[in-house]
Amino acid sequence: MKKRLATLPAFVLFSSLLFINIFANVAFAFPKNDLKPGGVAILPVANSAQREPKVFDENKNQVAVIHGKSNWLAIVGISLDARPGLHYISIRTANGKTRKKGFRVHQHKYRTQRLTIRNKNKVNPNKKSMKRILREMKLKKRLIKTYSNSEPSLSFIKPVAGRDSGRFGARRIFNKQKRKPHSGMDIASPAGRSIHAASRGKVLYTGNLFFTGKVVYIDHGEGLISLYAHMSKINVKKGQTIKQGQTIGRVGMTGRVTGPHLHWSVYLNGNAVDPALFLPGKLIK
Repeated sequence: MKKRLATLPAFVLFSSLLFINIFANVAFAFPKNDLKPGGVAILPVANSAQREPKVFDENKNQVAVIHGKSNWLAIVGISLDARPGLHYISIRTANGKTRKKGFRVHQHKYRTQRLTIRNKNKVNPNKKSMKRILREMKLKKRLIKTYSNSEPSLSFIKPVAGRDSGRFGARRIFNKQKRKPHSGMDIASPAGRSIHAASRGKVLYTGNLFFTGKVVYIDHGEGLISLYAHMSKINVKKGQTIKQGQTIGRVGMTGRVTGPHLHWSVYLNGNAVDPALFLPGKLIK
């Protein structure tokens, strides 16, 4: 039976049953399983009596694995660019054997958001700004692909009180020009309001970047990273251990903004995923 479940036809045939069993075995409520671009796939990868396997996504990024009651579960971040259809993870067991497991990503249409930015250089950067942006792109790519061996902390809280003003995945148009989809959740909040760590972790980076302004990255373990942007003030330092709910900074409007708010992103195995999947309550569609 185990061999049959590992094959593609068996996965397709028994997928609904498997996901029912998954949630019966999970000792925590979050994140939600949502098989869409920018979503999260929770997949059983080995019996919990076995040694923990290593799991990798299609881009060879290592994936978070947690211990359920009956199974080791892979918590897979799905890229916003993922095409609908079958995708795979690679599972490497303690004895060195590797097998693949498939899961199906469903089509999802995100809304379009149109914004007017007064600082035109934030929409069409000049040559000097572009050099800075290219340097920062390399830094950001390295940060979101960070993988530490500490046990991931998966139960999140909303980092600041306020109205959701920019939804994850929105197809953004700045000054009538198309840009990349929104990689986080925007929370409109008064300038100066305290921003809290969504979960425990270690500060990975703090700085002032062209688009995100004053920003903090927190490593929550095994490729789970959160980002807090557009701050007016940063209250933490790189390498600092953070508790859930701890104040890490203040709401501001640094970087590319239309008003004071927090831009909050969550990354899994290098992919931006919907932060709402880590919060209690129903998803906002």
